[in-house]
This record gives sequence, C-alpha cells and structure tokens, in this order.
Amino acid sequence: MHVKILILGAFLSLACTTKVSEWVLLNTEPNRYTLVYFYKDVPGELIKKQNSVISENIKSANIEFRSVGRKEIKKPYYGLYYGNRLFSSFDDPESLNGLTTSPMREKIAAEVMSGKLCVLLYLTTGNPDKDDRGMQIIRNALAASPYKEIISVTSLSRTSKEEAHFVSLLLNVEDDLRAINEPMVFGIFGRFKALEPLLGKGISEENIGLMIDFLTADCSCLIKDDMPGTDILFTNRWDNPTAALINGILDENPLLLHH
Repeated sequence: MHVKILILGAFLSLACTTKVSEWVLLNTEPNRYTLVYFYKDVPGELIKKQNSVISENIKSANIEFRSVGRKEIKKPYYGLYYGNRLFSSFDDPESLNGLTTSPMREKIAAEVMSGKLCVLLYLTTGNPDKDDRGMQIIRNALAASPYKEIISVTSLSRTSKEEAHFVSLLLNVEDDLRAINEPMVFGIFGRFKALEPLLGKGISEENIGLMIDFLTADCSCLIKDDMPGTDILFTNRWDNPTAALINGILDENPLLLHH
C-alpha cells in the first residue's frame, strides 16, 4: 500500500495544473486553412501577379495558398478549405478582402491576449425576442460565475457586411449551422479556437456553465489529444500574452481548485 501511495503521489506531481484555456494559448499552433486557386487554362502573367499579391497578404495567418489546374471547371475560382472541408468559394480576388483579419477578430484576439479566460461571442439573428432572450441568459450565467470578471461577451450580427468572412467561418464550425436561424454562443479561447456553439434553446445557464467548466479544468493528456473546436482564420499575433487572469482568482479562492 505504501508503494502504491508513492506511485500515485509521483503521478499527481506530474499532472498538468495549467487550465485548458491557458495551455491552449501557450502551447498549440492553430490548424491551417488552404486557399486554392482552381484554373482551367494556364494562368497568364496578370493572374500570376494577382495571386502573388494574395499569397503575400495572407502569409502571416494560419493559411497557405496554392494553385491547382482542373480541366472540368467552367471558370477559375478560389476555394477556402479547412482540412478536407470546403468552407467557401470566391469568384474574384476582391471577394477575398478581409479574409484573414477584421475589426471584430482583432478585438477578440486582444481580449484573449490580455489574460481573459475566453470571449463568448453571441451571433444574433435579427429577431429581437430570440436575441434578447439569449443575451439575458448569458448575463445571468456570468453573474453566477466566479470567473465573470475574466470572461468577455461580444455580439455580432450574422448579417454583418464588415464581418462577413468571420461570420462565414463561425457558421462553418459545424457543417449544418448555416441552415439554422437561431442565436448562437461560441466560446472562443486560445489562439482563436471556437467551440461548437450553443444555439437556440440550447443556450442555457447550465450549458454556459459547462463550457466555463471545460475552459477552467486542469489540462490533461486526454484533452490535449482530442481538443474540441475549430481554429478560426486569423493573422498570427500570439507572442507574449499577458499571464492568465484565472490564476489570480484561484489564488484568492483556493476552494475553486476543488470544483
């Protein structure tokens, strides 16, 4: 029994006490997207120059650019892929403007880099009754949380033109979200990783609490090997984040460590 206790003690001493949100920010690289230019005929010099500018403009983000010839297509186009999934198609270079960054993404990244646990992004529908109900639930859930001071909330309309690319990325976190016209809550943390959203009647104080519980849990090998969420396309600026604010809360409230 004494030997078993020693072994258990040694194992626990090696357990990671860094919280999930902080570990992901400090230790993971965001998954990469691929932007593919599909063409039927060999591109001319103007197209090559145009694509060279696109490649240069997006090179600091978690994305790579390539060209692929396909005889069966009717006209050239750009396809945005995450892994093997086609997220979006674009007919011309102008439609790629703002693909890798936007004011809202800059704001959210700054919040995460300032030490916040996460940002709860509330994607609204334009239906006041639905949208107001969901926002009130978010407020109630945070009011009851010991981590309310280190969680930011921001709203985004799914019809925003300025943030159209960001909205499209969010609605691709799961492949059926575009067809669901319900408010959605995305937990965003780490290097712009978005969890699968709570939506419609699934937006509840209990479910928001469970999301917070996941982000404040001790990181484990199981979580590291099977980290949920989709990485959002964004210009990479993840060096030297502020120390995670959750650590100060846990120092002042040690009982939270046992929850």
